[in-house]
Amino acid sequence: MSAWEKIGEDASIVLVGSFNPSIFHPEWFIRHEILADWNYPGRRSSSDKPSVATMPDLAQVEFQNQRNLQVMLNKFTLGCARASEYLSLKDIAISTFGILQETPITQMGMNYTAVIQIADKDLWIKFGELMAPKEPWVAAAPYINDLDKEKQDALGLLEMTMQMPRPDDLKGFIRPTLKALDLVSRTLSISINNHVVIEDNSAATMIDYLNGHWEIALDFADDFIKKALSSQLEEGGLG
Repeated sequence: MSAWEKIGEDASIVLVGSFNPSIFHPEWFIRHEILADWNYPGRRSSSDKPSVATMPDLAQVEFQNQRNLQVMLNKFTLGCARASEYLSLKDIAISTFGILQETPITQMGMNYTAVIQIADKDLWIKFGELMAPKEPWVAAAPYINDLDKEKQDALGLLEMTMQMPRPDDLKGFIRPTLKALDLVSRTLSISINNHVVIEDNSAATMIDYLNGHWEIALDFADDFIKKALSSQLEEGGLG
């Protein structure tokens, strides 16, 4: 039996800049042939699904195949929970801002999250202790030593974020975040924020970076998460 299992995942492209949410209606994507025509929620009068939201300060659209878009005045987020559609996110973003070339974009996140279930309680506890040792926290709060065992066992990792340098020449950083989701089912998420600064605020530069780095970012995130878990939970990691 494996020490851990991936039970969910999602990826997203997040852009920071200046956007006009009201234009991001499904008909805009269909008209520009970014997406094929489809019967989106609210398009037919017989549909009992909620209408697509497009307002001056917010747009929310559900595309086919579990892809979703949210646009605010300063943020564009395109995501999907289906791995087979991750590459299409890049295509949508590149096609969109190939048309909206004048849009100023200052930052980009090429992000990935995996939801992990740990096999048993002992491994769950040990993994938390390896990633975030308790000793510094007990030293800072020595009263914990005087508590009963049940209360002492309540001390543990819930969420942590690390800052890492980028492995390339782009300006930015990589931030992995580990978060406990459910203590009973022993599930946690590991998110990789692959952040890039667009120094010239150009949509064209963003497109160039995204085109050259999206698959690399996804591969990096997948490999990083596997190594982080395997090194601590599999043979040799628990020493």
